[in-house]
Amino acid sequence: MSETEQEQTAVKQHHWYNRRDFRFLMLVALVLALYHGYGYVTGPSRISAGLQQAMDQNPEGRFNIVITAKFPPEEFHMGIYQDYGVMRGMEGRGATLHKVWPSGIRTLSRYYWVVELDLEKPKKKK
Repeated sequence: MSETEQEQTAVKQHHWYNRRDFRFLMLVALVLALYHGYGYVTGPSRISAGLQQAMDQNPEGRFNIVITAKFPPEEFHMGIYQDYGVMRGMEGRGATLHKVWPSGIRTLSRYYWVVELDLEKPKKKK
């Protein structure tokens, strides 16, 4: 065997799919895909039957909703809510949001901290 042949066989072949940085990026992509996939799969179950029926009857309408979260909403959550509608108050773990499009309701239902989305109950006048 010549010296050049020995050098070629002694050098270990490194494949792109065996690199640590590639594997790390694939792991990050998998975690993100699982996170978003979880939201897409479980999101529709968080929309109440009454709200879903109202959205089906009026797909172009805006709705006043109550968002129930796993914990009391903080400034971060309220900022996200305000991207989709007008905040009208908070009570415990619930936040009232007005003028929300159906697409916004579907998007809000995909967040992991949202437990339920329901139509706002009409306030009784005194």
